[in-house]
Amino acid sequence: MLKLQSTVVTDTMVKSGVPCESQPLTGIDILHGYIGVPVMLVYPQGLDLDKALNGLKETLKKYPLLCGRLRKGKDGQVFIDACDEGLQWRVLQCKGPTPVGEHRPPLGDIGAFYKALMPWQAVGGKEPIMQISIHMFEDGGSVMLLRCPHVMLDGSSAFGFLLDWARACYGMPVFGQDPDRSQLIKLGQATPLPKQPLPMLYKPPLLKFMGVMLRLGWRAAFQIRKEVFRIPAAQIKAWQEQAKAMYPDEAPPSSARLASAFVFQAVDHLLPANEPRYMGLVLDMRYAKGFGLPRNYFGNGLCSPEARVEASDIQGSLIDLARKLSPDAEQTKVETLKQIAAVLEDARQKNEVTRLMLGAGERNLGAGIFQNNCSLLPVYDFDFGTGRPRWYDTMAMTIRTMTLLPTPDRDGGIDIHFSARQSERDALKAALAKAGMAPHPGQVAAARA
Repeated sequence: MLKLQSTVVTDTMVKSGVPCESQPLTGIDILHGYIGVPVMLVYPQGLDLDKALNGLKETLKKYPLLCGRLRKGKDGQVFIDACDEGLQWRVLQCKGPTPVGEHRPPLGDIGAFYKALMPWQAVGGKEPIMQISIHMFEDGGSVMLLRCPHVMLDGSSAFGFLLDWARACYGMPVFGQDPDRSQLIKLGQATPLPKQPLPMLYKPPLLKFMGVMLRLGWRAAFQIRKEVFRIPAAQIKAWQEQAKAMYPDEAPPSSARLASAFVFQAVDHLLPANEPRYMGLVLDMRYAKGFGLPRNYFGNGLCSPEARVEASDIQGSLIDLARKLSPDAEQTKVETLKQIAAVLEDARQKNEVTRLMLGAGERNLGAGIFQNNCSLLPVYDFDFGTGRPRWYDTMAMTIRTMTLLPTPDRDGGIDIHFSARQSERDALKAALAKAGMAPHPGQVAAARA
């Protein structure tokens, strides 16, 4: 485990100075959980602290809720108190060279760069909603770590904030995002509850719920770890050319679907036999036409449909499998998404959101893999005055998950951050080697260490 030798240079609260309305948490916010999610950005070229801080101060004028606190009201509902107590800004000077980056992913060491925020610490105290820590190393490199509870925002909101911050560092306009959570609450209230449980989100019997949670907790604590793998751009291009030859009248599968199909095939023999295979997906409801959530909504707007294939589909053509890895139309139609909002709003009013279960989470215990496709998101576009980052990372997921990211060179390749059991990670490593793909630079560095 990495142990940093660091000295705190600055530790202060940055306030927005702008009044705004407090906001209730929606059911979707609460479903995402109170745990503090870290985002790591590595800048080997270093950061201009004055420019970054001045840009942050300008940006917070459009994001005053990030300077608030999570409180519980008299009705037992948690809300974002727009008290402007401040966002935490920490700068630390560290001994030695920058210890993490593309050639040494932090893996279990990411916790050395931030103060963990556990769910029971998030509400009611003085803990800031967002903490930004910048570690400066003797070789000139810097590591920026942002930590924010997931109830506050999802990836779309977080990346929108970071892009605004980057623009502010160059004197460009800060657009801001729409923080009005009543939009999602009213949408749920206006939709009748479904007559039958939804496959994506439902309330199971208590004993079943406890059993699934215990099994997921055991696996997260003792089995799930993360490694980073890479499918190079040349391989993606070769697969897409193959797809064009097989199906000339269709657009080839996306790089994300091709990478997902490869992972599924690599670990299939370790999954329970004769069970349908499920791939949980992330759907941003902001982009669902007719749903009613603005695209610049600041909060959580995600749900988790699933793609289902039979076990017999897995070991056929990779191209054919990639073509099948999409949810059925019933799960993604607007009526279903509104029913999800209704289920969550009903549970929020009853303080029962934590009793709901994601179908993709339960089926992850069997023959399921969760895919979080970030390959088209601007994870390497956050320039705070000294250029873009060279590495992006976050913590390991708690269920079997492939998070798909662009490579730092953004050359069309895919980096797979694979959170899984050791046997499943070994199987993926072997499949990549068998296909003639070079190991990720981080794996090469780990082998030499």
